[in-house]
Amino acid sequence: MTLPPEACHRIVHWTRRCDLTALCLTSKSLQKSAEIRLYEVIMSGDINVIFRACESIVSQERLGPYVRSFYLYLNARRTQTELPTRFWNMVQKALWKMRCLDVLYIDDPARANSWILNDIPKIPFQLREANFRLPWNRHVIKFLESQNKLRQFHISGGIDEDAPQFEVGSLPDLCTFDGHLASAMHLLSLPCCLRHLRIPLDRSTNKQLLDFIPKLSTLSRTLRSLNIIHIPEELSVEAIKLISFVCPDLHYVGIIPLPMTFPHRSMIHDALLAMHNLRDLEIDVSRWSPLPNTGSLQRMLATELHTYCPSIEHIVLRTGSNRTLWYFDGNEWNIRSENGQHLLVDGLWKNR
Repeated sequence: MTLPPEACHRIVHWTRRCDLTALCLTSKSLQKSAEIRLYEVIMSGDINVIFRACESIVSQERLGPYVRSFYLYLNARRTQTELPTRFWNMVQKALWKMRCLDVLYIDDPARANSWILNDIPKIPFQLREANFRLPWNRHVIKFLESQNKLRQFHISGGIDEDAPQFEVGSLPDLCTFDGHLASAMHLLSLPCCLRHLRIPLDRSTNKQLLDFIPKLSTLSRTLRSLNIIHIPEELSVEAIKLISFVCPDLHYVGIIPLPMTFPHRSMIHDALLAMHNLRDLEIDVSRWSPLPNTGSLQRMLATELHTYCPSIEHIVLRTGSNRTLWYFDGNEWNIRSENGQHLLVDGLWKNR
């Protein structure tokens, strides 16, 4: 018996994902709807599962266009860091079949297989979002140059010394970037319109921060969020002073280590006075002694900062590994409820 398409869609909608494979074998009329849902998101930390999925996509032409999101990563329990070339060859061939792919996540523990992105004429998709644990090298850059619809890009690998500069006109729609300072410098060579920028610092890049911030003047018209992770406390005052001068229209700034003592704390206040559009501020008070762990102390601190920047609506206080989100209701500062707080805090820098 042939079921009408509407009935097939409803059956597939209410079927558990783990049962979709069996549903494909139930009837011809259910197969297509089940396959569309089964292949729409490919996500697994099991390399064998990923390999079999890619093998099916390569061998059966109809499956490739169903894939919208592809996530490749190693299960945390797996100790092997290098995967065989046969595996990466299969992934590459499967990517060539995914003409409707929107989201691509690649975590290569060996940081050695970015070559799977190098055959640009065979790559049929235009991504909306990409997240790579790969080195910033010529393969990645050439791939990015081909992605005219990419809006969000995260990369955590180091930069190769021979990495080329971008061609003019690359990444015209990019609005969110999360990556190391050297990679961000490459992006600043483009006339891009970034709105959200996050940069994790380390010991090798700490000293470059104060030279980097003035270069953000090329983005001052569009940049609305600046999240710099691991700013050394000794640089916090100079960093926020430069940020307030170069990008005074930011809506989000973080993560600023707030000095405990004056006059350095007053210098942070002075910088906040210049930021009339700031809505979200994330500060780190982990080095205070004693820590401001009580609600009353944190409310006083939020009120203090709000006095110098009345436009602030949210303040995130970091005390060690704890993060507390405070919001202003028009009269006083309140703690945001725990439900979903970490998801909100994690995404705050991308929401403005």
